[in-house]
Amino acid sequence: MSDKIRQKDKNNISVYIQGGEKKVMTKFNKKMINVLATATLVAGVAAPIAALTAPTAIHAASSYESVYTPSIDSRQQDNATLGRARITVSQASVAKNSSFTVTLPKGFTFGTAPKGAVGATTSASDATYGLGVYVDAGDNKSKATTDNPFPADPLKVEQLTNNSARVTFNFENSLDSAKVYLNFASINVAGPSNGPVKASIDASSTSGLTSGEVAIANVVSSGQVSLSALDTVSNTDNFTATLKVKEQTAASLANNNNIKLKLPSGFKWNAPSTATILYGDLAPSDVDYKVDGDTLTVSLKKVSSKETTFNLPISFYVDDETNAKEGDITATISGNTTTDVSSLVVGSYGQIGGGVSVATPTTILAGHDEQKIGDIVIKEKVAHSFVSGRTVTLRLPEGARWQSTFDSNNPGENFVGSFENTNGMGNVKVSYTDSDKRTLRLTFNNPSSTTDPGTLKLKNVEVATQPGFSGDLNVEVAGSQGLSGNVKVATVKQAVTLAAASKPTLTIGLGDQQVGDITITEAAKEAFVKKDGSREVILELPTGVRFASTPDVKVTAGDVKVKSVSTDTYGDSDKGRLSFYIDSESATPSTITISAPKLTVDRTVAQGDIVAKLKGSAVSYTAYKGATDNTQNWKDNNTAAAEVAIATVGTPAPGATKTKATFTLGSTSYTVNGQSKTADVAAYAENGRTYLPVRYAAEALGVSPQNILFDKATSTVTLIKGNTVAQIKLNTNLLTVNGTVIRMDVKAVTNKNRTVLPIYWVGRALDAAVNYDATAKTVTVENNN
Repeated sequence: MSDKIRQKDKNNISVYIQGGEKKVMTKFNKKMINVLATATLVAGVAAPIAALTAPTAIHAASSYESVYTPSIDSRQQDNATLGRARITVSQASVAKNSSFTVTLPKGFTFGTAPKGAVGATTSASDATYGLGVYVDAGDNKSKATTDNPFPADPLKVEQLTNNSARVTFNFENSLDSAKVYLNFASINVAGPSNGPVKASIDASSTSGLTSGEVAIANVVSSGQVSLSALDTVSNTDNFTATLKVKEQTAASLANNNNIKLKLPSGFKWNAPSTATILYGDLAPSDVDYKVDGDTLTVSLKKVSSKETTFNLPISFYVDDETNAKEGDITATISGNTTTDVSSLVVGSYGQIGGGVSVATPTTILAGHDEQKIGDIVIKEKVAHSFVSGRTVTLRLPEGARWQSTFDSNNPGENFVGSFENTNGMGNVKVSYTDSDKRTLRLTFNNPSSTTDPGTLKLKNVEVATQPGFSGDLNVEVAGSQGLSGNVKVATVKQAVTLAAASKPTLTIGLGDQQVGDITITEAAKEAFVKKDGSREVILELPTGVRFASTPDVKVTAGDVKVKSVSTDTYGDSDKGRLSFYIDSESATPSTITISAPKLTVDRTVAQGDIVAKLKGSAVSYTAYKGATDNTQNWKDNNTAAAEVAIATVGTPAPGATKTKATFTLGSTSYTVNGQSKTADVAAYAENGRTYLPVRYAAEALGVSPQNILFDKATSTVTLIKGNTVAQIKLNTNLLTVNGTVIRMDVKAVTNKNRTVLPIYWVGRALDAAVNYDATAKTVTVENNN
């Protein structure tokens, strides 16, 4: 019968008990064959049997394992009970007369039989001899026939020396594997060293058995005791626990040996309850203890003859709240017995309340939704801290949304994630509050934590972040439960990065100016999004800068696919725009290269960096998708996913000249560098400021005619002088210089169908000296560059 079939037989029960060994076999009434041998065993117990040809070494198949390995101390002792081992012999591996030798290590010998015992003992229940040998022959016995009967004594055991014995097979195992059990029940020990005790199994290479060794005991330091604390509780004043005490060897905790447990400051012991003996040969009344304030002393009144383990119910209380510290209550272990620990946590002390933590924040991508953050754990400090109706709120910062509120204007109780609770912290209701619904509210309904604090874990929670968000994603904790603070749930990094190979200096007013390669690199696979129709990538240039032609766009790393490259500005002629579409998302992070683009820079562009911005639904997904109300600001701002300076404007506009011009109020005559000229509108003063027609004012300020621009649609005058761009919008008091807005005390207006400018303010903007002679009623404008 195979092992697999044997396991299915419900009637096949095997029991092995030291001191009363017993083997109950299958429903076929198999009987365990037992042969016990001692140091008094003599050779020739079994009659010689004709030998069969033994299998060759290649057929050898046996394995050795420990069934039971007790711990013993290093003292000298007689008739010590050591462990049990099992030898598994594969089917058809051995023949009759095959044998193996069992040898004890140095310092160990077979024990002697008790007084009155003579020769071999054949009863399996009489475990009084040094080595008990038992065999489970399996189907080799149950399928024996009349013509081929199974022997009454299947094994022959004979002593060779005081620490070795030979076991010989008196049957062949051609029908099934066999298991041989060795019980080292009575062994003399002569002060061994610490460590494992291994018996050697030796067999001839032609026997069909393999040699090996098996552990039958473990020698530990004399007197060592193992301690642990069970059933510890968290509370505000009174505590209970169970102290488990385990002797590693017999008599470890005796002869005035003791264990002392000292509580930290602020706590004192109560008297323990009655001990429970788990195993050993002592009674509960043999466990002794003494309480002295913060110190509990435990000992035994009797010396154990067997390893003894007992549970001792203990309790203690808060004696001084000013000294008792919140957190784990750790008892210090001392005494004159060797223990396996020097301290032991016996409880947890705290006031009513709780905390929120995240063990492992994740890394997520900006501009993406469905991003998993770290699991959020809400935990009571002590049991019963949370009462029904209490709330905990978790508020995300601006630029982040819970996935539920990103998906819907009215998420209700929809929660993207799952809950896991312990000790009655379940039954929680979810809602989203505040007008922007960035706050997740958890309302606890009838929490019922028991002796330990309860926990609620929010797992696989998802969020969405706006493009451009970077750094730590921190959740603000609040609510009626009284919790407060911030907890980091994730680190947000750019989904894609934008880089320029170089940053050349360009000249305004020129076209076909080449800049270096521009690369767009994914931070992770699928950072370029292709879902819900979101596939476009846009490289946007600042106002006044355009692509002179459509550059080459290629995938230079990874496997993302792009198509439909275009520089169509879609009617926005003031702003350059390169776009393409993601045709297939990446399986590995990819890089897209825009090769040697050429730019046209018009005269309105101020000196400084030309910054390109990466936009589009494929890289700024959350700025284009999501619930209309909740993410409207992301849509309105269309926040860039990345940006980089690809060039700088450093060459002044041509045509700036050094001039000195004089105007007379009320006269159309004026001079420039001493040369008389005539204007079509006279200079005049109003509200303490002198106004000049724009063309003549620009000439006086050294601005060349080609650098005087007027946008009729916006009624804006632009004057470009060197590195400075000044813009004035008519009928307003707003003057913009290189992007900075200055409020004038007068307005630019039209007079007699001509645009006139307050020369004082424009002169300041373009670095000119303006002087007024009240007596001569003249205005002198001197341009110094």
